[in-house]
Order: sequence, then structure tokens, then C-alpha cells
Amino acid sequence: MNNADAATLLICSALASYLWYTSPTGSLFTPFWLGFFCFLCFKDEIRWTLEDPPSWTERGGFWFSVNADDYLERGSNSPGLQEKLYSYLQTQGGAIDDYPYVYLVTAPRFLGYSFNPVSFWYLYDRRKELSAMILEVNNTFDERRLYFLKGSHGDTKDENATDPLPRKFKDTWAKDFHVSPFNSRKGSYVLNAEDPFSPSLSGTGMIDNNITLNSSKSHLKLVARVFSTEASSDPATLGYWTSLRFIAAWWWVGFVTFPRIVKEAGELFFRRKLHVWYRPEVLKDTIGRRPTNDEVKIESTFRNFLTYVVTNSKIEQPLCYISSIPSSSASETLYPESADSSNPSKEVIDFKITTPLFFARLARYSHISEFLSNEILTDDDKDRTFYTSHPRVLLQLFKDSSNILRPSSEHSLLSNGLRWRFLQWLRTNRSQKVVQSDVKKQQHTKSDIRHLSFSELDSFAMSLESPSGKAQYVGATTKILLSDIVAFGYPEILDAVKYVLKVLASYVVVYGMKDIWYMITGEWIIVPLA
Repeated sequence: MNNADAATLLICSALASYLWYTSPTGSLFTPFWLGFFCFLCFKDEIRWTLEDPPSWTERGGFWFSVNADDYLERGSNSPGLQEKLYSYLQTQGGAIDDYPYVYLVTAPRFLGYSFNPVSFWYLYDRRKELSAMILEVNNTFDERRLYFLKGSHGDTKDENATDPLPRKFKDTWAKDFHVSPFNSRKGSYVLNAEDPFSPSLSGTGMIDNNITLNSSKSHLKLVARVFSTEASSDPATLGYWTSLRFIAAWWWVGFVTFPRIVKEAGELFFRRKLHVWYRPEVLKDTIGRRPTNDEVKIESTFRNFLTYVVTNSKIEQPLCYISSIPSSSASETLYPESADSSNPSKEVIDFKITTPLFFARLARYSHISEFLSNEILTDDDKDRTFYTSHPRVLLQLFKDSSNILRPSSEHSLLSNGLRWRFLQWLRTNRSQKVVQSDVKKQQHTKSDIRHLSFSELDSFAMSLESPSGKAQYVGATTKILLSDIVAFGYPEILDAVKYVLKVLASYVVVYGMKDIWYMITGEWIIVPLA
């Protein structure tokens, strides 16, 4: 897209008074200033690395911004919007050259904060006609679903045809993403969208999208409409006072989006008495929530463990491991030593972690194969945290892992310190379960007769050469197991308690030293409050 076609538009549209920004993503843009001390909008290509950390403005220290990290696949150190879009299109079987003109309609960040329920990608072909759309849906649980839509003409479109495509874009697709607790994951969507730049990208940019939700029995349940209430404005032409009025009118919208959702949910639940559907775990085509720090630490050890097990296994197929942790190495293909990595004809075992919850659950099990079996054999996919194309092979791989790993010795346990002994005690304590008999109304104690000192992952982490790797794993795993005993299974409660104890300890140290100094010198120390 050349500079003449790359006219950046600011769209003021309304879905409960919502601000939308339209940005062409077919080329890179230089951020521009609007004549005073800050960015108004927009900087839509933000890139940084750990060696080159972001500045204050790159972190969101300007008014409105569109950050590439907020869209499509998650990932720190992510490329720009253009590269991320092209990567996504390749996963959907689309070619990069099929859509040379692309516009993103989205709600921008304000001072670094953003809650964006849905974004619309408009994909135009070489004839500058709307031929596909991407709906990027985010729920309040920090999960994301991308729907790639080719429209009702998508399968029959002739690239050599001279007749223009219809101005209205239509498509229907199955609902497989949990958005609202008052609707199940079943049903279907119908989209009717006007081409805002028709004809041939020369339109005024007026948006009018109508989305209908139908139940699994084809009954109408919900109609939502996103439409423009005012003509588009070019931020490059806004003056000083116009910019101030614009910020004063729109700064609050993003902050109240989530409270509005909570308010309406309370209205439906308490007054309308609607049935609540509990959140299921995401399916394999959905992007899970962001991980916690503990889940990131456990994933690092699990990745090394999986590499070691696959490399030393007897399976003949390579394994493609896809982690739910946003990183540059989210996907990795592992090859057994006995396999020929130069022979691509062998079928690959797909092992995709769909949500970071997988690692928190894994830490609670003493036998990895038992954990995987419970998830694979469950009849309901609403509680499953991973996907695999070869369940039997994957189970056998982890069942054989105990024979591959070197057993941990008592000397190794002593040398690693008391934290490992505490972890051992936690695992043994959690193995005892008290159940109530419905027939005899008596309490019975059930225990696992297998050896439960350490899991396979514990033993592997104990054998790591890196002291920091050991410390991170045992700390994260211990916190998760301890939270099941004293914090109702929520490690965040332990983090809050730890913070409070640090504050109290700091207070005791500061004011305790003041009393000790007075006892020695007879003079008080004046401690400034700030």
C-alpha cells in the first residue's frame, strides 16, 4: 500500500458510546505529532526486545495507541501488525498476496489501558473489494478467539471476474467461544457488514456491522450492532483545541467498558434470574488467557523435561509441542534420537497446550501419565487443557518416562535443601483424601499405594544443573500445592499474604531500630513518612 492509499482515519462509532480507530496495516507508518506535548493517536507499530527495552511512550505513555501485542497471536517481542497478520493468514491457508489492502477497526488503548471486546479486520483483494474479514473477539477472562470469514461468496469467488462484489459482507459460522455467562458455547453467529470503503477503497469509512446470535435450535437470541454515529475524522488535520476537546470527550470510554459489563451482568443475574453457564476451558483453536508467573516457571522446566523424554524415547515420530506461554519459542518440533529428522514423511504428533492452567494442574499430580489420562478420557471437553493428535502415543511416552529418568538419590535431596523436603511432605499430605460414604455415613480414608515422594517432573527439576532453574520450579510448585491446603487453591492469596508480611516486617524493622537507638543514645530518630 502506497502513501496515497494509506490515509489514516479516525472513526467515531457507537456501541454504547464506543471509540473506534481504523488503521491501514498494509504498510509501516511513522508516528506523527499533533502540535503539543503528547501523542494523540496513533502509533500502530511497536517493537522492542529485552536488550532494547521500551521507552515511556512505547509502554503506552501517550493518549491513544494501537499496540501490536494486543492483537492476533499473543507474544512478547512480537513483530508489527503486518507481520502478525500475514503469519495468521498462512495458518488459515491464505496467501499474503491475496489481501494487499487491510484495515483494522478497533478500540485503542488510552494511557496504556485497553479492554477491547471485538475488533474487525477488513481484508481487500487486488481489485480493492472486500473479500474477507477477521473478527477478533476477547472475553472478560482474557481469552481470545479469531474468526476468519470469507463471506457467502468466499468459496465461489472468481478472481478473474469483472463484476464487483456486493457492498454488504455476509457470513455464518459456528459459535465455539465462551463470551457471556448467560449463553452456552453452542449456537451460531450471522454477520451482516457494510463495506465502509466501498467503492474501491474510496468510501467515507462509515461502519455498520450487525451480528446475530442464534441458539443451537436456530432460535434468535441476541442482536448486536456496531455503527458510525458521525463522519470520520483525520487526526492529522485536528488542531490544538480540537484535539483537547476530543480527548476530553473520549478519555473515559475505555475505562468504563468493563464496569458496564459487570453492571449489566448483575442486572441479568439478580433481577432477570437468567441461568448462568460456567466458563469452560478453551478449545484448540482459541487463544487462552495470559499465564501467571508460576505457570511460566513450571512451563520452562516442563519444556526441558519433554525434550529430554522425547529425545531418549523409542517412538519413531517427531512431536510438535505448542505452548500456551507467549514467547518466541511457543512452537517447537522435537525429534527422538532414533528418528530420522531429515525424513519429513512421518506423521507428526501434535501436542498443544490450550491454556496455561495445564501447568498449574500438572504441578498437582505425582504421575504425569495419570494427569494426561484423566483429561483425555473425560467425556466433556469443557475441562480439557490440552489437545493431542495421538493420545495413545502421548500416554505411552510419559508412562515410559520413569524408566528414562535417573532416580533421585537421598544425597541429591539433602544437597538441594529443605525446600524439596517440604515439597515432598506436601505431595504426601495431599495424597490422603477423606471421603464420605453415602451408604454407611462413615468416613473412610483413601490413599494412593504408589510411591508419591516426587513426581517425574520433580525428579527432573532436581537434577538440573542451574540453581536458579531448581529454585524457580520448586518455589512455584510448592506455592501451588500449599495454596490447596491453606488458600482454597488460589496462589494469589499466598502472594497477597506474602506482600502484607513484607510490609509488616519493614515496619517492625524501621520502628524497632528506632526504639533500640533510643535505648542506647536516649535520642529519638525522626523517620520521614515520604
